[in-house]
Amino acid sequence: MRLLPPVNTAQSATPMLTPLSDAPLARDGSEQPAPSSQQTPYPTVTQAPLPKAQSDALAVELDTLYKSVMGSLGQDEAKYIQRIYATVVYSELVARGLLAVAGRMSSRRSQIGTWLLGTSILSFSKILNNMELGHNVMHGQYDWMQHPHLNSQKFDWDIVCPAPLWQHSHNYLHHTFTNIVGRDHDVGYHLIRVTDEQPWTPSDRHNLLSTAVLAFSFEWAVAFHDIQISVDEYADSPDLHKIMQQKSRALFAKIGHQVGKDYIALPAIAAMTLGRRSALSTLSGNMTANTVRNLWTWAVIFCGHFTEQAHIYTHLDADESKGDWYVRQILGSSNIKGNKWFHILTGNLSHQIEHHIFPDMPASHYARIAPQVKAICHKYDLPYNTGRFSTQLRQVIGRIHHFSKPSKQEWQTYQSASAADATHAHKSASESEIAKGLNRFLPPVVRKAIAYIW
Repeated sequence: MRLLPPVNTAQSATPMLTPLSDAPLARDGSEQPAPSSQQTPYPTVTQAPLPKAQSDALAVELDTLYKSVMGSLGQDEAKYIQRIYATVVYSELVARGLLAVAGRMSSRRSQIGTWLLGTSILSFSKILNNMELGHNVMHGQYDWMQHPHLNSQKFDWDIVCPAPLWQHSHNYLHHTFTNIVGRDHDVGYHLIRVTDEQPWTPSDRHNLLSTAVLAFSFEWAVAFHDIQISVDEYADSPDLHKIMQQKSRALFAKIGHQVGKDYIALPAIAAMTLGRRSALSTLSGNMTANTVRNLWTWAVIFCGHFTEQAHIYTHLDADESKGDWYVRQILGSSNIKGNKWFHILTGNLSHQIEHHIFPDMPASHYARIAPQVKAICHKYDLPYNTGRFSTQLRQVIGRIHHFSKPSKQEWQTYQSASAADATHAHKSASESEIAKGLNRFLPPVVRKAIAYIW
């Protein structure tokens, strides 16, 4: 059962926002300084970066660019995504065949060579499935085709996270409230401190270790991300249990499908047809390919959001206009330089700025419009953050390390708070009962998901 309402047509993803309780940003019509080209690392935005007249003018230019591309969509885009889909399917078939055959090779050298080739092709297939196919199709970029399965309501990707849960946490929350602390839960994923707007705690000392765990298990973090968000989001709803039960059941059904396919069914089939060694080569190849895909996805996502100049917002402007929303997407995103194949393997999220301002535009157009977007940014003195992959990744690691350490003031604030012993522990009776036996082994969000199944 789908957890989200259907998306009927592709349209600009500028959201309809409801005001928050935060004090609105200053919007008295007075001229406010545009962001300076000389900025300190890890900037925080506390007031509207552009005066209203400029942000409105920027919106007109970006809207015109958007309409020019969306009005030209046709056979070329349809053939492109169908070729991507075919590449995913056939490369997976070839890879799984090679992994099974690897166990039957007579020499150790042939075994390792065939296994490496099969694992590499399977990693490529899973990355392409996750990034250029799944992510973009589920954003509604190809809904205009009215294809029977290459659309945002029916397509599901090859990871443990169900499409509806990801669409809620990513398509809606992340793309609507991008980089607003407390509203965009992708800011640190409830695990990593990436801004001084997140209060420091002793666990942040392990920021780099937590990041490594997150990177290796990224699909699992994405899978449980929406559960963690939704428990708080629907806390006051009388339908909380019903909503969470639906989400939890969908999650564990998808986990069962993915784990059963990669780690049980396919190795078992290889064992029955080709023997025990083929089962082991299949199992190890599947595990390695999933890990490679997780690491790649994590690196691309973090390089697109947490470089030195990725801006964090303290709150949402209650009067935010379409132009303001565009500015927030630009300031909160970072691009990565690369060649055509690099961009395809990132799902064109190497053009994170273009993706965030036009999330439902077919991603294959991002490279073509990037120079125009960059020119518009320069026109309004907005930074267009881009750099080589190695540069952006180094900045991400630097940011994570920087916020693992408290400033003197943050340390004093933490000591004062810990003295008050302000602990918020809210658990349902069923969750507490389950937690008794699993508390040492399962993260709290997993226990919550299990509790809501019943």
